[in-house]
Amino acid sequence: MELQVRHLRVICEIAAAGSLNRAAGSLGLGQPALSHQLRRIEQLVGGPLFDRDQNGVRPTALGTLVLRRAKAIVSTFDELERDFHRQEEHAADSCRIGWNDSALAAPLLDALRQVRPDVPVCTRADASRTRLLAQVANRCVDLALVMICGPRRLPLPPTVRALKLVCEPSFVAVAEGHPLAGRDEIALADLADENWIVSSCGDGCRVVFREMCLAHGFDPRITHDADVDTARECLVAGGYGVGLVQPTRPARPGLIIRPLVGAPMSVRHVLAWREDGPFADLAAELGALAVNAYRRLAEQSPDYRTWLRHNDTSPARP
Repeated sequence: MELQVRHLRVICEIAAAGSLNRAAGSLGLGQPALSHQLRRIEQLVGGPLFDRDQNGVRPTALGTLVLRRAKAIVSTFDELERDFHRQEEHAADSCRIGWNDSALAAPLLDALRQVRPDVPVCTRADASRTRLLAQVANRCVDLALVMICGPRRLPLPPTVRALKLVCEPSFVAVAEGHPLAGRDEIALADLADENWIVSSCGDGCRVVFREMCLAHGFDPRITHDADVDTARECLVAGGYGVGLVQPTRPARPGLIIRPLVGAPMSVRHVLAWREDGPFADLAAELGALAVNAYRRLAEQSPDYRTWLRHNDTSPARP
């Protein structure tokens, strides 16, 4: 016998129920069968997982450790089930939005509130555009806000439609005391000897980043991997390296954000939906409102405002 996800589900159910009797009922098993299965699981993990008395069961120290891992693994498999197995259509009385780290997330939510103030919204973050598009196709989310690094194409599932909202340049963040912080623009080649702080990204974004650097004469030295914007910015402000940022990121103490000469890296923000989805008819309107809100956000950044006045970033279809 090998430990499997179904065994982890058994452990989690026993802990949640607080007794073997109740857990057996929830799992559709007899108590003797559940007790036998629990003993076999305990043999596999090397010790008892629950203390048992007349009041029910409580996790042992080993059980607490195993439960912590089991809950995380079961949740991950449940997400896989939800993301990649086709779901039943749901009524448009709520809106489920999937998104990755896009500056248009808040503008899109504001747009939906403006157009459909009666619709409750729930959101899910995912760094992978491939997973987000699969979630749209499989009816797991109604709308997805996807970012695409560089010139890569966006392969769409047959039932999914997309609208490009914004194509923005990547700016670079350096520490306030950095020798290049006083420049209006920074040439990528001048950052060849820097330590880089980057996101692990998804779907090849790091490959695009390396290709960009190689085209400017150097292989980037990636020393810190951080997926959260604020974590990357703290590392940059602390002088641990430099990193690419979205140009709408607000100023913060110790951090200088500047355009890169020639805008060598661009990022597209794309709204995706199912052609038969409950919000398909609103997609264009939501996108237009989100773009207008994004432009107001961009105006709050002096460097980005200047950049926009010299470059055409009109929204267009992909």
